[in-house]
Amino acid sequence: MSVFQNKAVRLMAACEAGSLNDLAERRRKLLLSALELYRAIGGSFEQLEAVIMRDEAEIPRRVDVVLGDLMSELAAIGYVYDLDIMQAAHNTLDSRRQEAADLAG
Repeated sequence: MSVFQNKAVRLMAACEAGSLNDLAERRRKLLLSALELYRAIGGSFEQLEAVIMRDEAEIPRRVDVVLGDLMSELAAIGYVYDLDIMQAAHNTLDSRRQEAADLAG
């Protein structure tokens, strides 16, 4: 795993002890984050509805393949918005760690 991923997992283990391996919670948080990003970059509810309503008879692709596509799209969005996506991720983790420390202290 990458340095960022290790850092994220350690922080989540400390702050969300019971839910780190809870796939239902991971799916929920991923969906909420993805939808928020989709809206933040100008996605419409009409476009979203069209994607949700399409026939899903095909077999889902492997997680590693889909994750690779997701990371590629995040890289492209970071490029368009002139953002370093890994720095943004580290900043978020640092903020969460500080919030957890503030709550504990």
